[in-house]
Amino acid sequence: MYDIYSDELDEMYKMKKNDSLNLGKGISPQDPIKTLLGDKFIVLNEKVTLREAIDKIQKQHVGCILLENDDKLTGIFTERDIVQKIVGKRHDLDKEYIIDYMTIRPDALRQNDAIGFALNKMIEGGYRHIPITNKSGKPVGVISMQDIINHLGDYFYE
Repeated sequence: MYDIYSDELDEMYKMKKNDSLNLGKGISPQDPIKTLLGDKFIVLNEKVTLREAIDKIQKQHVGCILLENDDKLTGIFTERDIVQKIVGKRHDLDKEYIIDYMTIRPDALRQNDAIGFALNKMIEGGYRHIPITNKSGKPVGVISMQDIINHLGDYFYE
């Protein structure tokens, strides 16, 4: 019987390993998160209305908002929260407050934590976003799974 893939398999096994292939320096799981942090994130007080929070998400084209009180991270409000907790439930967005719908005390990382650690946290917790805080707990950024994917894509495109 003729196997239509036999020619391709034969060629694949005949190919020699190319030891001279040099891809340069890519990101490593040990690299710090700060190598991926951008400046596009939003921090609001936890007492803002749903209307204000949702308007900010739409205007800034971000997937989440970090919430704080007294310069400390208190929560995160994501697109997933909007879909699961708000859409279709006839809330008055001007009279409801984000504190009642945010994820309270989210896991957070620091700028010098490894990218691999962030990925592990995201996969383990089912998160798409992880807040980044400084030593005192003040939100200084957010990293998303998409940030990591985009960085890899940019690197391999070049």
